[in-house]
Amino acid sequence: MEKKVSEQIKSFLDFIDECRELNSMAYDGVGEEDKRHQDLMHEIEFEDDPDKIAEIGMRIHQNRVQRRVYKDIYAVTAPVIEFARDPQNKKALDSARQLLGKVRKVEKYHETRVYIPRIKESD
Repeated sequence: MEKKVSEQIKSFLDFIDECRELNSMAYDGVGEEDKRHQDLMHEIEFEDDPDKIAEIGMRIHQNRVQRRVYKDIYAVTAPVIEFARDPQNKKALDSARQLLGKVRKVEKYHETRVYIPRIKESD
């Protein structure tokens, strides 16, 4: 069965909201990984044991991989965020939220409507 019209509208609006959340999370993640990188660089700077330096090097590698993941998420979601922030598009998204309410109201009416015959036919 196909999705209801309201579900399709909601899916699009949820997608925009999810992109906002992902973008914010990714931005914070990049910042956190940058700080972690600085901590690791200082840790390696003051370490003399070659084995521990190698271990820190592996942690730096993991740090850079995780930072790249966050950076890629940020880059992919940024155009969606820019789209949603554009005043004209923001107005359209607000209108889409109102539209969702109107469509849900009509769908709910259709689910509960009952036809009562106006003329009773005799048998």
